[in-house]
Amino acid sequence: MKRTLILFLLATVSFFSFDQAFDLKASMERGKSIYETQCVACHMAEGEGISGVFPPLAQSDYLADKSRLVKVVLKGVRGEMTVNGVEYNSEMTGFPLSDQETADVLNYICNTWGNKAEVIKPADIQPALKTASKNYQPY
Repeated sequence: MKRTLILFLLATVSFFSFDQAFDLKASMERGKSIYETQCVACHMAEGEGISGVFPPLAQSDYLADKSRLVKVVLKGVRGEMTVNGVEYNSEMTGFPLSDQETADVLNYICNTWGNKAEVIKPADIQPALKTASKNYQPY
C-alpha cells in the first residue's frame, strides 16, 4: 500500500511538472507562410525593408522589445522610429491574426536573417498587449 501511494505521488508530480517543449522550428515554418502573405511586400523577402521607407527586420535593433512587436503586428504603428540608426516615419496597419499566428510570425522574424530571440508563445500575446512599450504609437 505504501509503495502504491509513493508511485501514485511520483506519477502525479511528474504529470504536473511535465512541460512540453515548444516547437520553435514548427512555429517558424508556420510564421514564414504568414510573413510571405502579409509582410513581404513592404519588408522584402530577406527582411531588408526599403531604407527610409519600410524598416528592415533583418538584423534589426527594433526587435528587442517583444511587447512592442506584438502591438505593431496586431494594432499597427505610426510615427517616427529609428531602426538600425535610420529614421522612419510612416504607417503600418495591424493584422487580424490569432495569438498562435502572431507568435508564429514573430518567431519567424525574430529568428531569421541573423536575428536571434527568445521564443514567443501564444500565451505571451495578450499580456504583451497590456504592457507599456517605449517609443510606440498605435496606428
